[in-house]
Amino acid sequence: MNFEHLSAAEPALKLVKGNPSEIEVKTISTPGFPEKNSFVFLKNKKFLDKLMQTEGASSLGAVVLASFYEALDSEAKAALEEKLDWVATVESVEAAMCSLSKPFYDEKFSHLNMHVDGRQMGSAQVDPEAEIAQNVFIGENVVVEKNVTIMPGCVVMPNCRIGEGTILFPNVTLYPYSEIGKNCRVHSQAILGADGFGYNFIDGEHRKIWHFGGVEIKDNVEVGAGSAIDAGAFAPTFIDSGTKLDNHVQVAHNCRIGKHCVLCGRAGLAGSVVLEDYVVIGAAGGCAPGAHLKQGTQVAAMAVVSENAVWGPKETLAGHPARPLKEWLKHQARLKILANKK
Repeated sequence: MNFEHLSAAEPALKLVKGNPSEIEVKTISTPGFPEKNSFVFLKNKKFLDKLMQTEGASSLGAVVLASFYEALDSEAKAALEEKLDWVATVESVEAAMCSLSKPFYDEKFSHLNMHVDGRQMGSAQVDPEAEIAQNVFIGENVVVEKNVTIMPGCVVMPNCRIGEGTILFPNVTLYPYSEIGKNCRVHSQAILGADGFGYNFIDGEHRKIWHFGGVEIKDNVEVGAGSAIDAGAFAPTFIDSGTKLDNHVQVAHNCRIGKHCVLCGRAGLAGSVVLEDYVVIGAAGGCAPGAHLKQGTQVAAMAVVSENAVWGPKETLAGHPARPLKEWLKHQARLKILANKK
């Protein structure tokens, strides 16, 4: 996709660095994980800092909030332009995310055959030692490795990959571009890779951000019945090895979950939450968007971690908003004393 295509999708784009005839873009990426031949969105210092901390990717561009770009001092602006092959500004990054994500989504999804089984088409690769029940749909270009078990009613949409020894229990659904590692267990009614719940409120309506990042799950992960893991916007929602999700757990778009984490029943992660290794979230506990829990942190049942909060490592949190357990217990004791005085 060249710059002319981008400008057609988002007429407000104004190129401030780069030659439009030399710009070729394959995808959108994120400031923390920039990809070759892509561009990122930058609207504030938080995202700029993430980008500047990464190693440079070749042929990388950025769509930047105009007011933020203009407010940068000359040194910061020079450093940004040195890192990037091209820079374009817009008056609203939120609007640009909605308009520019759509053509990339269409490019990735519009050609997929969602109706004919990939085994019938001859494009699915199913190992002869895999056990596939009746009434299972296997989409085109799906890879099913050795000793995989897929039980009745499962739907595996195009371009998914299921690693050796993994079990899908009845009525599991994998949306396109979902990848599951080895020896995982995904229980009934779990859904992996559905569109992330991402909308920007513009001109009185909720406009969709088109998600095409998919889901990536590593080895020895267990996903409970009725749980949902949403696709990332531009990069995969990621769950590392050994993590366990109980029943009815929600993992939203762009989350990154480390190794050997435990999320108990009805726990919920909003978008772009980061859990480092060995984090535990109790039943019905949750994290608001952008929260970051460092290694070994524990969240008590029904506690809610605030938006963009950073806790840990090895912190124990309780309450709403979540705070260190000892602090929360003191507050509860004070409230009890005050109640008894009345």
